[in-house]
Order: sequence, then structure tokens, then C-alpha cells
Amino acid sequence: MIIFTQHALLKLKQRNISKTLVLQTLNQPEQISPTRQNRFVAFKKFGKLHLKVIFRKENKNIIVITQHLVEKII
Repeated sequence: MIIFTQHALLKLKQRNISKTLVLQTLNQPEQISPTRQNRFVAFKKFGKLHLKVIFRKENKNIIVITQHLVEKII
């Protein structure tokens, strides 16, 4: 199950990003890397930009922490 935190939901609205794009990124990422504090970052390109989704895994759930569009994968 994919769960969005309140912060992630707020940032979806503020950044005008659809949940569908986040779900596509999580289900079919072009790149996925571990970060700090048991978190991961997933990237997927949409047009000229990449959607960056930061999430963590809890049991069988994916908890979306935040997401934003970036020009480059860093």
C-alpha cells in the first residue's frame, strides 16, 4: 500500500503535481537510491523534468514523504 503523509499531500497541491505521476514514479522508477534515515529517492522523467519522490518503507507499505520536479538527477 502507498500512503501519503500530510506533508506530501500539501506539497502535491502547492507544486501542482498529480498523485498519478507519483504512483507511476514509484511503480516504474528510472532510478532508485537509498538516502539517509532509511529513506529512498525515486526518479522518473516526465517531459523535460524528472519527478523526485522521497519515501520510506514500513513493513509492506511505502510512505511518501515529499515529491518535487527537478531538472537533473543528482
